[in-house]
Amino acid sequence: MNGAADEAHWPALPAHAGRVGEVFLAEEEAARRVLAGALEWIEARLDWFAPGRWEEFLPRRPFRPGPVLELLGLVRVLGRSGIVPVTAPLPSRALDLAEETIHEPEFGRGLRRGDAFFPYHLNLTALLELLGRPQPALRASCQALLTADAGGHCRPYKPVLSRIELRYFVDRGGFTAPGPLPGLGPLYRQSIAARGADVLQLTGDETYALTHVLLYATDFGHHNRLPCRGESVARVREIVRVLLGVHLARGSLDLLAELLLCEAALDACREDGHVPRLGRGADPGMGPAAKPGPDLVPVPGASTGPGSGLWRRAGWNALAAAQRPDGAVPGPVHRPEVLAGLAGDKAAAYLFGTCYHTTLAAALAAARKPRTVPRPSDPVALAESVGPSGPSDLAGLTEPTGLPLPRAHPEEIRRWLRTETEAARDAPPAARAEPAACLGPLLALAVRAHDPAVLTDVLRAAERLGHGDDPLARSAAALLAAWGTAPVP
Repeated sequence: MNGAADEAHWPALPAHAGRVGEVFLAEEEAARRVLAGALEWIEARLDWFAPGRWEEFLPRRPFRPGPVLELLGLVRVLGRSGIVPVTAPLPSRALDLAEETIHEPEFGRGLRRGDAFFPYHLNLTALLELLGRPQPALRASCQALLTADAGGHCRPYKPVLSRIELRYFVDRGGFTAPGPLPGLGPLYRQSIAARGADVLQLTGDETYALTHVLLYATDFGHHNRLPCRGESVARVREIVRVLLGVHLARGSLDLLAELLLCEAALDACREDGHVPRLGRGADPGMGPAAKPGPDLVPVPGASTGPGSGLWRRAGWNALAAAQRPDGAVPGPVHRPEVLAGLAGDKAAAYLFGTCYHTTLAAALAAARKPRTVPRPSDPVALAESVGPSGPSDLAGLTEPTGLPLPRAHPEEIRRWLRTETEAARDAPPAARAEPAACLGPLLALAVRAHDPAVLTDVLRAAERLGHGDDPLARSAAALLAAWGTAPVP
């Protein structure tokens, strides 16, 4: 084995990786359970979203109201989806908390600085107005600073993701955009989503950038349209499908939730085929649709590629199985053994700090899932509607099963490859579809681990399954050759 093998690195897997529970739930049932538990957990810990409470035990955040801002984003989606109206206890308390936060002197000082966090000050102000708590003085300050381009956030040299984010906040909040800030269409076409992202080599930060671009461009799945042409949408859909498999194998719940939300946005399609413009003074999706513009074109019909339904169902089951009994969904930095050594408020602070974002992301994805819930008026009723499964609930369950692909571990991947290729040897083409759908994620995992031995085995399996000439397999083979290890025929 050459030096390339010595560089192979497979990150340690979290304890929940590969877990899907005793039974494999239908997508809607798994999402419903995730949402019910997450909302119950969030409502019971609303006080921890306050900056002051956070800072009693956790490090001060650069943008202090960050958790409150994320919470209001969820409140908006819950209300718009008809799951939890804004007048229910959770949204009302969240809005009270946000109002208390923006009335602290430090919020006004931070806004006036117009620094790197100006877009988030503007967004929090706008969300309060969209949710029925307008702040006229703060809004006027936001518009004046925006018009003056305080912080230079609109300039062409700023990162495209930052400008997409700001443009989304500006349009959603009904602000007047300054001249140097392009519309979402031109910005999207400069983004990672439109520039041929290499799914084999995307880093974690690049994957987050991709999901955020898609979420802003689709208004968190509400519009289900992208400002690009159909063939570009098909490429993005395939990238998301492969990434779902990658992060399912890794047990990366945070990205898994965001990718499920992106996949749902890409998968759905309205009959009119156009995106409403996010015009001044209009909340996208809450008012009448504006006339379609030239920058926005239809997304083609639902994803039908192999693995799309497979990954969705497995992803929701993975989130449901990893969810703690109290409803929290563990974040990437959560360590159960650390929590076990804490008690009282320290334990509560650690749990909140390491789980709140992923729990919010999972709730967002579940709230955008069609037919997720019967739409009760508050989280308590939603939780009661889940309960233990009785005989009438068995329609959502299937036989016990594991993940459709191995965990991101070299020996588990090799064992899976041997089993699946042997089983597929004399199988008809239709029976090879499920293992073939796993090849993209496994190629990406082997490339990212820089493991030539495993990559060689995945490429051999691709040949045996009749997919050795697929574009991803060809790209992976080229990388392997460049590493100095050619695949064995």
